[in-house]
Amino acid sequence: MKKQKKQIKKSSAKKTVEGAKALFWYLTLFFTLGITAFSTGGLWFQFINKWFLQEVLSGQVVNPFSQTVLKMQLAALIVAVPLFFFASLTIRRALKNGSLPAENKVRLWITYIILFIAVAVATGDLITATFRLLNGDYTARFLLKCLDILVIVSWVFSYYWLELKSPKTLNHSPLPKIMGLISLVVIIISFIGTLFIMESPMEAKRKAFDRTRANDLQTIKYTIDDYYREYQKLPASLEELKNTRSATINDPKASRIYEYQITGQNAYRLCAEFDTDNKTIGEKDAEYYMMGGEFLHSAGRNCFDRQVSLTYKEIPGQPTVIPEPVPVK
Repeated sequence: MKKQKKQIKKSSAKKTVEGAKALFWYLTLFFTLGITAFSTGGLWFQFINKWFLQEVLSGQVVNPFSQTVLKMQLAALIVAVPLFFFASLTIRRALKNGSLPAENKVRLWITYIILFIAVAVATGDLITATFRLLNGDYTARFLLKCLDILVIVSWVFSYYWLELKSPKTLNHSPLPKIMGLISLVVIIISFIGTLFIMESPMEAKRKAFDRTRANDLQTIKYTIDDYYREYQKLPASLEELKNTRSATINDPKASRIYEYQITGQNAYRLCAEFDTDNKTIGEKDAEYYMMGGEFLHSAGRNCFDRQVSLTYKEIPGQPTVIPEPVPVK
């Protein structure tokens, strides 16, 4: 019985991995390697964006740091890294025990594709760097990003080139283990560094509620303008807007109606309770432009005094009519 078991083990160990199975292994490796490399580079891009707060992009100075991009790259890294290392270890084990021949065509094709993409990315990076230098844009931020790409691409290219050119696919070399451990350490450092600059899920949820409130107030403002132009008066309450317009007048969290008070002939006040402070965002932040810089707020109750816009665009063939202000009773 023991001899039979040994024979079964030997025969199973000698099974050759080829065809669809080999293709599945290498496509998994190729896909997870791409996600791991791009996500690691993306995290370091955001580190650079955090340390260097302004970047010239398309002729404008912007703040490119993004919590959304940071979280997306981290999520991709958390999912892809275990799959990548599992696929790598499985393939290395098969190459070592001979079940996956070194001359396997799928292995050769996928490896050369990886090398080609590495060369293409490095070439594109160098072309972009040269263009920026000739254009006078040689900031530390941009040079660090180019270095980030070149380091990752060179690391991937070096390993797979050496494995491809090795007669025994580095089976008796400590290089795969050393490079794997270094890669893992870099990934862990990237993960830990992300935790220091990433906002917590609870903070992100509070900010999402506040952005919804600011957008609601903006929509209410536009809706009041439309109401005034149509009826030549301010609505007595926000409920009137709800009956005649598609405006959200309720707080998304507390479900209470936003505060509204008429303060003049064509002036009014809107109030809401906010959970966070967004007055620290600058004019270069995307959030500032999304709100038009109009509903910046601190934590707690905030009120905004607004006036109906009485400026009308001329419609071809029709006279421009500006309604007279209606006195408040």
